[in-house]
Amino acid sequence: MRFSPLLDKLTSIRALVVGDLMLDEYIIGRATRISPEAPVMVVRQNRTFSVPGGAANVAKNIEALGGHASVIGVVGEDQAGIELQSALGEHGHVIPDPNRPTTRKTRVLADASHQVLRIDHESEEPLAPDIEDLVGEAIKERLPESDVVILSDYTKGVLTPGLVSRIIADAKAANTLVVANAKPDSLAYYSGATLVSLNAREAADSVGEKDILRHQNGAGLSDRPREVARKIQRDHRIDHVLITLGEYGMCTEEFYVRPQKVEVFDTAGAGDTTIATVALGLAAIGFEAQIFELAAYTAAAVVRHVGVAVPSADDLIRIRQGV
Repeated sequence: MRFSPLLDKLTSIRALVVGDLMLDEYIIGRATRISPEAPVMVVRQNRTFSVPGGAANVAKNIEALGGHASVIGVVGEDQAGIELQSALGEHGHVIPDPNRPTTRKTRVLADASHQVLRIDHESEEPLAPDIEDLVGEAIKERLPESDVVILSDYTKGVLTPGLVSRIIADAKAANTLVVANAKPDSLAYYSGATLVSLNAREAADSVGEKDILRHQNGAGLSDRPREVARKIQRDHRIDHVLITLGEYGMCTEEFYVRPQKVEVFDTAGAGDTTIATVALGLAAIGFEAQIFELAAYTAAAVVRHVGVAVPSADDLIRIRQGV
């Protein structure tokens, strides 16, 4: 029951999620044979469905964890954009851009769980100045009623350098925390952020290394990932740095958190769950190890599910019970 008090505190937190909105589309079928045309699997389609993804999935995780989420992003003037806007409802402030498509990830799954193919429909062009200004104004208007703003960067062009700098400055003025899923090439823009999260490969790229996990062994973790976190923290003037380490768990500049041992079905969406948990926790109790321990549990819960998922009510009951 050690996470019950923290999970209860998350229910009062208001999060504003900003970034790359996506529509995750799924084609589900049964693998029947190898095609005579090419050495590829033939999948007989049974059903299709779509769900909000990207920054929208971070918002879904916030809500699943008991927090209150609103989301701001950009879509194209297309059917996918209409679907996203409808799915987000009153919690979404969607700005249409006629010059870009809505980002879509179409996944083909065979026999319920085996991903055969993913097709991405997207543009990585930065927002036009007029659209960027509309996004910036929408964010500034909502910051005073938000405890934390989460910047969900999938490098699809929404979080431009100018917009990120503007958000951080406006958030500081509003006394709002800033938590970001950043990328190595964009780290320089996140100076002043409360916390930035990277995976192990991204962290290695950020400091010009090939692999920060090469020193790990069965006897335990080396200090290299934490050293890299401290270097990124110092070089980019970020309050805290989180590095997710896959099978080795995660670390900040101060401590390690061991992974939860689970049977992994699909890692898609685990990063969204981690950043949502951490952002809510930071806003609720500050920079404490317990937040990241909880994130290890919530991320372990979603990788048990196929496809991009959020922690279910049953998952949270098990986490409260320490199962």
